[in-house]
This record gives sequence, structure tokens and C-alpha cells, in this order.
Amino acid sequence: MTREMDRAYLKRPAGETAALPADRSLAVLIVADQGLDPLERSIDSVTAQLPGLPVYVYGDETCTGSSELEARRPAVHWVQGAGNVGFAAAFNALVEHAPGDADLLLLSAGAHLLGPLTRTRELLRGPHVAAVSPMVGDDTAPDWAPWDVATRRQTLTRALIAEAGRADSPRGAPFSRLYTRQPPESQDVDHLAGICLAISRAAWNAVGGLDEEFFGHEAVADWQDRARAAGWRLLLADELAVDRGAVGGGESAPAAETCRDRDLVRANTALLLEHQSSVHHADAYLAGGALMRRLRRPDRNAAHGVRTTRRSGLPAIVITTNRLVYGGAERQKALLATELDRRGYDVTIVCVQRFGPLISEIAPTVRVVRQPWWAPMIDLPDGPAVLITADTNTEAGFATLWRAAARDRRWLVAPHVPPAEDGPIYSRPLTAAMRRADGFIVLAQRHWDMLAAQHRLWGRRFIAPNGVAAGDEPPPRAVTVGEPPRLVMLSRIVEHKNPHLLIEALADLADMPWTLSIFGDGPDRERLQALTPAGLRDRVHWRGWSAGPGPALADADLLCVPSRSEAFPVVILEAMARAIPVAASAVCAAPEMLDFGRAGFLVEPVSVSGWREHLAKILADPAALPAMGRSGFERMRTYYTVEAMTDAYLEAIGAVLAN
Repeated sequence: MTREMDRAYLKRPAGETAALPADRSLAVLIVADQGLDPLERSIDSVTAQLPGLPVYVYGDETCTGSSELEARRPAVHWVQGAGNVGFAAAFNALVEHAPGDADLLLLSAGAHLLGPLTRTRELLRGPHVAAVSPMVGDDTAPDWAPWDVATRRQTLTRALIAEAGRADSPRGAPFSRLYTRQPPESQDVDHLAGICLAISRAAWNAVGGLDEEFFGHEAVADWQDRARAAGWRLLLADELAVDRGAVGGGESAPAAETCRDRDLVRANTALLLEHQSSVHHADAYLAGGALMRRLRRPDRNAAHGVRTTRRSGLPAIVITTNRLVYGGAERQKALLATELDRRGYDVTIVCVQRFGPLISEIAPTVRVVRQPWWAPMIDLPDGPAVLITADTNTEAGFATLWRAAARDRRWLVAPHVPPAEDGPIYSRPLTAAMRRADGFIVLAQRHWDMLAAQHRLWGRRFIAPNGVAAGDEPPPRAVTVGEPPRLVMLSRIVEHKNPHLLIEALADLADMPWTLSIFGDGPDRERLQALTPAGLRDRVHWRGWSAGPGPALADADLLCVPSRSEAFPVVILEAMARAIPVAASAVCAAPEMLDFGRAGFLVEPVSVSGWREHLAKILADPAALPAMGRSGFERMRTYYTVEAMTDAYLEAIGAVLAN
């Protein structure tokens, strides 16, 4: 795995720390994830114990009643977010709003300050001190010691012991994370809980922010690991200044959300072990935990959120992916899982490598787990089950082992890797494994023809085009008179996506009005961006990463998809759903998607001259663009919705189960 992928969602270091004042103030940062009543008590305790300090609270659109609380606490700086972004992203957003020269106090919503944190703040000013926590009390937990906020380093053995339900006993044993007695202030501790954690701004700027790949509080432990590795210290202050209160409590959550929380903790623990040691430690933890759940009594499994009965008489559906990142194939899996869940199916998404940001868009009633490919132990109710995988080595390995474990299991391969006209794209072992599947779900007839020709695939074949959510009727679009048409490209920036080809084609049309915005990031971006001619840099704008298609397509007059290799570019559907016309290379499924030129512009050959010729015709008549966009919208609404995609998948599922 490349370093870029390994820390793709890390908030990078700010750099220079010398300009920070030696005597810094403190900004209090609270992520509202425990309910409004505990949050209000926390805010009141800050007002009483730390008067005058700025308080920043992050809340998303799910915080019902937050507007009333905001009105009662006007001095608080309220930071509003969209959707469920996760703790790490929320805390990073709060840091962006806090004064740049202030230290940070991470306070859990529900924690109650008992004192002004005098000793904590004194220790934070020490040399190379990254973070300090006071001791924390909890009268409701008889086994809790005030210094339990400090813990020893997570290890594979300790993580497995915790999975077995014996994390805290006996205290001080080699496999326990708890200290036998209170660590002195002079002792560097391994980890500090994020209940009330004072963080040095100098350390934050030097180490970087929280890694947003962690969807929960384990991001704080990861930050501390990175700080300690860089030579910073973690200290426990000898003052009891916080009551744990409702931390981890608040309003009771639905059972599905509780199950999701447990799965997130497991995945985050695995990611922590992966960064600390290796992916093998992470996989061993996940496999060992799954085995323990298999050996538990049924009543204990039910208590831990393991499903033992079906929601309905329908088969269970398992969908695999390597990661839930912002990619076309991954987004389709998320949409399919959500729609199947809405129709009453038990759905489990298995990430065989890691989670990713798309998990925030998946309903909690869809089970999402991380499990290594070689240990396909998934908690499913008894009865028939169907596995849907893509065409990767890890997913094929998972499927081969999973299906062999029971007779009432079926396997469908849904390829997404772009096929090639001139040679195979799969290795021989991968091809042999996929031939054992019960069927293939391809994106278009041409998709199957290309795969079968190069790999001699056989078996049942089903066609299920990808789909997008059919939203409201898009408003009428028109190219603004006097303004140059705004061309947009949105993709991962790798060479075969051909952004450089598109720019070269447009360079020969410099006398025509146009602008080009390229959205996306990837390993080839720096090199390909450098190829932009100097004379076009005021017309070609490399915008970088986009959080989904919405921001990138908001002002587009024409979407350009110049790739030389694609299977079924979902970005075409995203544009069609917004009535934005599309010009695309005529590869694989693109001709069928654009109704062979009646619902979009097809470019062939895929070359500089081919794109130059077609763009010249398009730009010569920009007034015709809205009508073509409307044709694309009508085709999308008829053939390429999530509902139509799900219907096609269910037809394939029913067919292989009937066999």
C-alpha cells in the first residue's frame, strides 16, 4: 500500500510552530455526540470553571432541538456540519474555527468540569508536552479509578482480551491496559482518553490533525501515537478535575446504531493496530474476534448485536468491497445496499481492507464490518445467503472460502474493472476463481462481450447497469449568453483518464470561448498538471479533490469524460441526473449509456484529433447543450435509477438461488 493511500484522510501538519506565543490561552472544543442535555451541562461547567474561555461546539443536522440550546447559550461558537461526518472530521473542523495561537481542550459532551484545570494547564506548558489529562471521576462505576483515563499501549493481545470482555481485569496484568496505581506526573503514559484532554497547539501544528479515516474516538489515540513517535510526551495531572458524567451515555440509541457503533470500534481498533504494527496484526485481531463470536453462547451473541434471526423470509445479502472510498464502484455498492435494506433484506457490507468515508452515507440498519479475505466469518442468520463481489483478488479469495462453508450460499461476480480490447486484465488464478461463481452481473452487453472474449468466462450472465438516485426535476438549464461554456472533468487523476489529452485537444481550440475545471486527485496529478501549457493556465483550472459530484458539477455546462479505459463511468449518470450534457469517449458501456449519441456526445477515436473535432462542433453551437442535457436526464430516469439497478440485481439473486 502506498503512503498516499495509507494516510489518505490525515489532516497534514501545519508546519511552523516558532511563531506561537509561549503563554497561550485555551479554546474549549466539544463535539455534540451525546445528546443535548449532557452537552448543556458540559457547557455550563466550562462557564463556571473556565470563565472567559471561548467554547466551540460542533453539531450536525441530526441534533434535534439544537437551535433552542443555541439561543440559550449565545456566547458559544456553534459550528454546523452536514451529515454524519465522524468524530475526527468534526474535531478537525472545530480546530479550524478556534484561534490559531490557542491551545486546545478536547471535552467530551457529557463530561462535567469540577475545577479550573490549573495543574493540567501548567504541565501543558512543559517542554515537548503534547497533551495532558486531569484525573476523571465516575461514582457510577465502582471499578473505575480516577487515573484510568491513562492507559497502556494497545496491542494485539490486549485487543483480543477486550474483545473477549475481559479488558479491565485483573488491573495491572500484562494483558490489561489499566495501570495498577496512579502514574506520577513525571511518567510518560502511553495513552490518554479523550474525555478532557488539553492539547498543545505546538504539538498539533507539528504532528498534524486527526486522521479522518477513523470514524470514532480512536482517532485521538492514533494522534497520540504519532505525537509520541515524534518525541512528544503525554502526561497525567495529579488533580481530580472532571466527572465522567454521561460520557458514552445520553439518549438510548436504536439497536441498529448500537451494532454499528460496535462494528466501528472493531474496525478502528484494527486500523490502530495496523498503523502501530502491521496489517497482519489488524487482520489477526479481526479474525480472532470473529472466531470468539462464533464460540459465544447464543444469548451473549444477541447481547453483542449478533443477528440470529432474519428480519424477513428473504435471503441474506453480503456485498464485499476493498474500501468504502469515494469511487464510482464503491458508491454503487453503498446505494445498492441501502435500497436492498429498504426493501427488507438483511444486508452486510464487508470491507476486506478498511472502512472509508462512504460509511457515513450508509443507513445503520445495514451491517458494515471489516474482515480479512482469508477469514470470511460473517455473522448472518441461518438460511440462504448470496454474496456479491467485484473482480479483485481479495474479494474472489473471500468468496471462494465463504461459499465453500455452506451449501445454501451463492456467489455473484459484479465486475467493475475497465476491460481492454487488446488483452486480458485478470491474472489466470483470478480468472479461474471467478469461473467458479454462480453467475456474473455485468454493466452492459458490450461489457460482457469484452470480458468473455479475453478471459473465456462462462456461466450465467445478467445485466444490471449502475444507477443513481433520481432526485427532483432539475431546473431548466441554459448557457449564459456572453459567458464561455464551462467544461468540467471529474475523476481520479491517473493517466488513463486522459486529462492531458483533453487539454491538448482544447489547446487547438484556443480561439473559441471555453473554460475547463478538472476535479479530482490521484497519483498522477502533479505530473499531468505540469503538462498544462502556460498559455492555458488562466482557462484550465485544476480544482483538486471534490466531496462527491455535487460541488464539481454545480456550474457545469458540459461534462467531459475523455478516458481511454472505463467500464461504466458513474459520473456520466451523475451529470445526466442534473440534466448536464456529457461528451464521453466511446469505450465499453459509454455508447449504450448515451443511447449511441442520442443522449450525449460520443467521441471516437479516443485521440487528440478525435476530441478536438467533436469539441469544435459542440462549442460552435453552445445553445444546443441544454436540449442534449435534457435527453440525457430522460434516459437516466428511464434506465439508470437505483431502483432499476436493484430490480436487476434481485432478478439475478433469485435466479441463482432457484438453481
